[in-house]
Amino acid sequence: MKSVAKMSENLSASVRDYLEEQSAVVRSGVYWNCLTAAMKLCELLFAEGASPWIARVRKTETVNGEPFHFPLIPRGTEVKRAWTTHYVCCSEGFAQEPLAGAPVELESYALEVFGEEIELEVFLTAEELEAELKKRS
Repeated sequence: MKSVAKMSENLSASVRDYLEEQSAVVRSGVYWNCLTAAMKLCELLFAEGASPWIARVRKTETVNGEPFHFPLIPRGTEVKRAWTTHYVCCSEGFAQEPLAGAPVELESYALEVFGEEIELEVFLTAEELEAELKKRS
């Protein structure tokens, strides 16, 4: 993935370590929750003064009058899984993506990670996320 290295050197040790840890977990084949990982990455970034938000990735079409969520299959990784919805922490033009093991530029994110153009939806804004994290602490 061409854009993953651009921001990696600017990450703090705590963010980089957690991103690498989550990348290893998802590759190991054990249960992994992308929303939990995204929330933790956002929490670490908030602690550093950033304003992260969470994006939702879904490819949905109407089939026979019903919504159908196509599988999202990561490309070019050892990850042998598929999801119908994926969540990722975003900040400063990058997605902090455990599937890639590093940050990925938002403008090319879905193409690089899933091999197709899929619009990212804002799932939680920075303000909503900050309020949610405060409720949890």
